[in-house]
Amino acid sequence: MLVGFAQTDITPPIGAAIPGGFQERISTGIHDPLYATACVIDNGQMVLAIVSVDALSVKRSIVEKARSLVESRCGIPAQNILIAATHTHCGGPIANVFESKANENYCEFVADKISQAIVKAFEVRVEAQLSISVGHESRVAFNRRFIMSDGRHQTHPGKGNPNIVRPAGPTDPNVGILAFKGKDDTMLGFIVNFACHCTVMNGTEFSADYPFYLSETLRKQFGDQCLTVFLQGASGDVTQVANTLQREPEFGEEWAWRIGTRLGGEVIKAVALADFSENPHLQSIRSILQLHRRQVPEKMLDRAKQTLKDKSAPEVERIYAREILLLAEEVKERPFLNAEVQVLAIERCAIVAIPGELFCQLGLDIKRASPFPVTFVATCANGMVGYLPTADAFTGGGYEVRLARSSQLVPDAGSQIVGVALQLLHSLAVPKPRRSISIKTSAWDVGASPPELTGIEM
Repeated sequence: MLVGFAQTDITPPIGAAIPGGFQERISTGIHDPLYATACVIDNGQMVLAIVSVDALSVKRSIVEKARSLVESRCGIPAQNILIAATHTHCGGPIANVFESKANENYCEFVADKISQAIVKAFEVRVEAQLSISVGHESRVAFNRRFIMSDGRHQTHPGKGNPNIVRPAGPTDPNVGILAFKGKDDTMLGFIVNFACHCTVMNGTEFSADYPFYLSETLRKQFGDQCLTVFLQGASGDVTQVANTLQREPEFGEEWAWRIGTRLGGEVIKAVALADFSENPHLQSIRSILQLHRRQVPEKMLDRAKQTLKDKSAPEVERIYAREILLLAEEVKERPFLNAEVQVLAIERCAIVAIPGELFCQLGLDIKRASPFPVTFVATCANGMVGYLPTADAFTGGGYEVRLARSSQLVPDAGSQIVGVALQLLHSLAVPKPRRSISIKTSAWDVGASPPELTGIEM
């Protein structure tokens, strides 16, 4: 097996917009640089490329351009390339969401930088070995949706809210780890999968959020050559905020350091017990499905127009009113969106790439029904179609299902994607266990249910 890691800097100039909030934010500085980080895996029969991009999301057009450039420059087929945003809310102007607008020049720049990272990783391939591990971290991620005393679901109801009954969904404490080391035992890099929104840093400085500290922890342990590809898990309803705990708000540099360092520690623990192997079996498959967008009711359009005329209306309501008008026009032109579901298999580990913010329960559904002993769910990957909630969430209400360009699909879109993902997984061959490779877990058999789902400490 030959493996290469490389990264390119995609930090925009200060003064560029930062998407990820309701209102437009203009950057005033750089807390830490933003990167496109690539891992290329070549077993002599197939080459795979997996890239993490420090951004809120990646447009489908960016993915297609980057894939095309890579295919022409080093021959890796487009279907073998996975490009996933880390979903940092302190990234560059790459998304059209609420008051944020994508900068097309920056999008072109990012597409080129992604392709450069992949080509460079391809060029620096060396002989390497692989280990597959699953760690456990249940103390940094919490479901942000709650069932309230009136029966409705509420997103971030506030710390200590007396009307909280219980969380409306689970968390996933799995820390998925692919580790690659060279023949001289030098650690080349990691692919790490974990489900928690990158909403810790906030502010007006560019930042990769807690994945930056994850990467730094591993660099300090294994050397500056060691790079980390971070794949955001099914975290559409999961953040770092513990609404039921009376403690300081979980925001800012200190909390980003805490989360990233704990995850890095879990990776180090796993590698300390890992068995490494050579020449893994590689597979790739994908499918494009059409997801219908929700129609905007005429009454809702009329209310939105009235809200925009009302100068005394709350700013958030005016923002949503504008979203309704924009979405209505988009739906007229395109009543459905194309969504790519991709599966890359590396030995007995499968990576399922989904182009949206999948709810945690749906990610767990994929993992538990997967025929592979270890399954990573990588969201915000190969495009962005918005939130992908559960059917229960649409019944309960809350921010993630409120109609807007960020939540525009029909209620069963998430379950449709889960169905396609499982079809793809079951169409692949699961290699038989080999003595030279084993899968390490730090908490439980990966085929069983995790010991705790909410991640809530009482």
